[in-house]
Amino acid sequence: MAEISSEVLSLFRSVQETFPSKSLGDGRWFLVALAALTGGGKPELAADLYLYLIQEQERSNPESRQVLTRRLREALVKCVSIIGVCRPLEAIFCIDKVQRPVDKDYSFSRENWKCDEANYERGTAWLHRIYSHNIGPIDEKFQAHKDFGWISRNITYGLYLSDHTILNDIETELVVLAGIMIQNLHHETAWHLRGSRRVGMSSEDVEAVQQCIEVVAKFANINLDKIPHVADIEHEV
Repeated sequence: MAEISSEVLSLFRSVQETFPSKSLGDGRWFLVALAALTGGGKPELAADLYLYLIQEQERSNPESRQVLTRRLREALVKCVSIIGVCRPLEAIFCIDKVQRPVDKDYSFSRENWKCDEANYERGTAWLHRIYSHNIGPIDEKFQAHKDFGWISRNITYGLYLSDHTILNDIETELVVLAGIMIQNLHHETAWHLRGSRRVGMSSEDVEAVQQCIEVVAKFANINLDKIPHVADIEHEV
């Protein structure tokens, strides 16, 4: 097994300790770390994260490692919609390189996906849950940019983000928030700070998650000087 550097180990432990595990669950911190590292230009560290996670006693057998792989892979699949394909692809290939053959998972989560009316309705429903009454101005902009409106409902939300068979609603929003915030995007970060509150996270939990992302940003030498905090959007929730 490859050795994880002390700096990377310190990073993982810092994120794990900062994450609000008591309220959001211990098995979710690594989703934030994975999305932030991948979006922040450190996709190769997905392999180190995998090796770190399989050292835990509950992941000592192939079945538990396959479950972990599905969760990591699903997080990276969702990241494609907010980061692009290349960095998530690099991350999953790096994970694959350090896996034992017996620990690999060969399931195919979207084998039967169709871009049909049901997909559109599912994507639209999740879009409205995140944006609620704030969707109007965005839809108005889409009138002059219909390709993006179509992509948002059918692909970003229909194909990627409304699929909660592996990662549930809160886990999905953790991935999205981390993947967006690490890119230092003001408006989109604000939307998903708000969205995180709307799917049931407390303001304290969202702030703690942001601190996790800031830990990764500092490690990756990324300046997050454009992003708001949950207190800035709380009046909109």
